[in-house]
Amino acid sequence: MEEKRIFVLPEDAWDAPAGPLRRREAERCLVFASWAELEREEGRLDAGALEILRGRLLRLNALGVEPVLCLYRGEDPAWFEARGGWEKEDNLRCYLRYVGRLVRAVGHLAAEYVTLFEPNELVWHARRRPLRQSFLVLSHMACVHVRAYRLIRDTRRQRGLEDTAVGFVLRMAPAVRLRQGLVLRRSRSTASGYQKLPLLAMAKGEFLFPLRNALRVRPGTWSDFIGVVCEEKDRARCRAEALELLDFPLRDVTEAGR
Repeated sequence: MEEKRIFVLPEDAWDAPAGPLRRREAERCLVFASWAELEREEGRLDAGALEILRGRLLRLNALGVEPVLCLYRGEDPAWFEARGGWEKEDNLRCYLRYVGRLVRAVGHLAAEYVTLFEPNELVWHARRRPLRQSFLVLSHMACVHVRAYRLIRDTRRQRGLEDTAVGFVLRMAPAVRLRQGLVLRRSRSTASGYQKLPLLAMAKGEFLFPLRNALRVRPGTWSDFIGVVCEEKDRARCRAEALELLDFPLRDVTEAGR
């Protein structure tokens, strides 16, 4: 059976009437949690930001829409950046601590989770880094996905909640365009690093060079689904190329109304 899409609402839609949500009540809706807003001070969840997030999850549940809670899409707290951000291996525990606290706070309101939203896009396009540092950050993000996968499932299991699904979302493009340098606009040698390497590392714990298995992740099954973001005209090809690498449930992620 074909997987349903996960749809993303515009930010201002949360303050609008519930019509757009009701029309998609059989589908999944992605709810973004902002790490920067939720943990303004290191080690403490912000009560106001947490209440807003809890309200959105409650609203979706009341409407019969299944929420998919996305824990990270690129908003790093200022204190995390000051400590060196994702380039420092010692900092990875900060993200995992945030994940654990957030799931304990609202984990009863969502059964499905996205650990990282488009980490490949964040690494290659957010800011210019030397190639070595780009692969280092991608390695660290792949490692924390695996640790967060286990943490989320264990945390919910302790509450007697067994119906947990955890995945990640990648932005994808046809391999031929990546090889031609039409997507990254950088060296064609980074084409596999854009989607093949993170797919294998995050889903199966297979860290191929130049990725580095900093947290000594074991090979296994470390994702229940993979979200795919791509241009509509490339969707069939991207899904086919992903399935050639690994046999995992794929879910198209798209904006509401598209």
